[in-house]
Amino acid sequence: MQPNPFPEDMKYGQPTEPNPPTPQYQQEGRYVTPPYPGQQGQPIPPYTTPPPVQQSSTMSDGSSRKYTIGKVIDFIRWIIVALELLFLLRFVLELIGADPNNVFAQFLYKFTGFFLYPFLGIVPNTYIGKNGAFIDWSTLIGMAVYGILYWILRLFLRTTVSRPEEPIE
Repeated sequence: MQPNPFPEDMKYGQPTEPNPPTPQYQQEGRYVTPPYPGQQGQPIPPYTTPPPVQQSSTMSDGSSRKYTIGKVIDFIRWIIVALELLFLLRFVLELIGADPNNVFAQFLYKFTGFFLYPFLGIVPNTYIGKNGAFIDWSTLIGMAVYGILYWILRLFLRTTVSRPEEPIE
């Protein structure tokens, strides 16, 4: 340990009292010192470990079912979010006129094309400029439909585990 470079400075000096006074606490308009164990003749209780908490090995049927439905909803949400992001990437690549012969673009178009097949040709594409860029309306419609289907499925699953008097978010 290094010696104190400023021995005369009171801010960095050693305390002179063995136990500095404790602050006074306000209680109903007057200041009182808190009664700590070992203070004012009170014995200090020996340290004891708290008893272990009894955990049930299995959840009740209702909470297990709610947990399972909650996890299914979380799993479906992750899938829908990933699909929606891929659809958005596809839409942006088509909007800026990305080269459809690129390996990544081909993979993305084929993968998302499987999910967007039911929506192809609903509305004709709107072409922008001469570089091959276009607005793919079927991708936007597919994004909306998959979002609505997820919302309906989530409401249905939440309804199966909620009581009739509980509000549904």
